[in-house]
Amino acid sequence: MAIVRREGERACAIPHLGKGNGGDLHPLSANRGRREKSGGDRKSAHTRGGGIRLKIAVIGTGYVGLVTGAALAHLGHQVVCVDVNKDKIMLLKSGVMPIWEPDLEDMIRGAEFEGLLNYSTDASAAVSDSDAVFVTIGTPSSESGEADLSALWSVVHSIAPMLPDDGLLIIKSTVPAGTCVQIECYLRQSLPDSSRVAVAHNPEFLRQGSAVQDFLAPDRIVFGASSPEAHERLEEIYAPIESPKIRCGLKEAELIKCASNAFLAMKISYANMMADLCDALGASIDAVAEGMGLDRRIGPANLRAGAGYGGSCFPKDIRALIALAAKEQVEMELLKATEAINRQRIAVIMKKLESVFGMLGDKRFAIYGLAFKPNTDDTRESPALQLCSMLQQAGARVTAYDPVVSSMPELQVELAPDMYAAAEGSDCAVIVTDWAQFGRLDWGKLKQMMRSPYIFDARNMLDAASMAVNCERYGLRYMSLGRPAITPDAPLAIDLNR
Repeated sequence: MAIVRREGERACAIPHLGKGNGGDLHPLSANRGRREKSGGDRKSAHTRGGGIRLKIAVIGTGYVGLVTGAALAHLGHQVVCVDVNKDKIMLLKSGVMPIWEPDLEDMIRGAEFEGLLNYSTDASAAVSDSDAVFVTIGTPSSESGEADLSALWSVVHSIAPMLPDDGLLIIKSTVPAGTCVQIECYLRQSLPDSSRVAVAHNPEFLRQGSAVQDFLAPDRIVFGASSPEAHERLEEIYAPIESPKIRCGLKEAELIKCASNAFLAMKISYANMMADLCDALGASIDAVAEGMGLDRRIGPANLRAGAGYGGSCFPKDIRALIALAAKEQVEMELLKATEAINRQRIAVIMKKLESVFGMLGDKRFAIYGLAFKPNTDDTRESPALQLCSMLQQAGARVTAYDPVVSSMPELQVELAPDMYAAAEGSDCAVIVTDWAQFGRLDWGKLKQMMRSPYIFDARNMLDAASMAVNCERYGLRYMSLGRPAITPDAPLAIDLNR
C-alpha cells in the first residue's frame, strides 16, 4: 500500500460554493460552461485543477450517490446520475432536493448551470458512454447482521453488458472484504475476452452534515484496485483534490472503510462507558475526556459522552464486520462490547428519568432533535426515536421538535413548530440531537413554558458552568450523562447520578 502525495501538497482549499461574484459555481468560461456532445473527445475539456474531464455515470441517487455525483461535476467532470426510481429522477430534474445537506443544493445548482450534471433512468446510455461508473447502491444489514448485497449484485448484473471495453467499475458502496474481487471475477467470466474492464473500490467517508466538505477536502482518498491502470484512472478522477491518496488492493480498501467506522464507534462507546463510571463515582466525564483527548495518541474526537451513535453507517458496518469475522472464525469481542454499550444508552437515560420522576405515565417530555446527528434529516437508527418509543411505552406523553425533520408518520408523537411550543406543559426537556440552536435557548422563556423545570442534556452539549448560572437565575434543574446534576440551590434530595 502506498500513500501518494504530490510535491508541495497541502490541504485542499474548498471551492467557494456561492454563485456569482466570481464564485467557483459561476460559469467558468464559455467553453467549460456547456455540455460536451456525446462521443466528443473527453480531452477537449478540463477539470478545475487542469486535469482531464471524464464522463462519469453514478448509479444510485441516494445520499452517497447524489453527493458523489454533484461533487464530481463540481470538480469539472461530465456526470450523469442514474436511478431506476422515475419519480426521484423527475424531482431532481425539477429542482426538488430529496435530502437536506448543507451546501449540497448550491453545489448541484452550480453544476447544473454549467451543464455538467444531469439525471436519467437510462442506465444503458449513461454507462456505455462513460469513462468510469460509480456504484453507490445501499447495502443494509440483513437479519443475520451481514451486509445485504442483493441490490448491489442486481446492478452489477444489469450494467455489466453495457460497460465499455476499457471501462472502470468503481464500487463506492460499503461492502465486506472480498466483494470486489468477486465482482471482478464475475466480469472476467461474463464479458468477452477482449474486454479490459477493471474494478476498483473507492470507499466513501462522508459524514451527514458535512458531506460536501468531506468530499472536497477529505483526510484521505482510498484507491483500491488490482491493476495500475485502474489506480491511474482514479488519480485522474480525483486530480483536482489535493489530499493524500492511498493506493492499495481491493480487500484492503474494503477493510479500511469498515475498520475506520468501527474504531470511531468504539471510541464513542468507550466514552459512554466511562461516563457511567463517572456517574457512579460522582466525577465529571468532561475532565476525564479532556485529559484523555490531549494525549496525541488518543485525540479528542468522539470522546463526548451522550445518547450513543446511530445513523446508516456505524451500526451497519459494525454488524457486517462482526458477521464477516465470524465466517472466518475470528472473534471481534471489542466490537461486540461496543454494540452492547450503545444498545444500553437509552436504557441509561430512562433510568435517570425514572430516578427523578418515578413512574412516567403522567409525565410530559419535550424531545429536542429527531435526526441521529445535527445538520442532517437522517433519522435512521436515531437514539431520539428509540427514546420516544421507550417513553411512550412507559405511558408518557411526548412532543418533539427538530429543525429539519418535519414529518415522521411512523413515529406516533406530536411534532411542534418550534423549541418553545414543544416544551409547553412539559415536565422535562430532553436534548437528544445536539443542534447548535439548542445551545442558544432562552432559558427564562423555556422555564415559563414548562410545568416542571427539568433539563436533560443527553448529548452533554451544554457547558456545565454556564448551566450552573442559568439554573440559579431561572430555577432550572439540569441533568446530563457522567456529570453531577445542577440545581438552583443545592443538590436534589434524589441523587440524579444513581
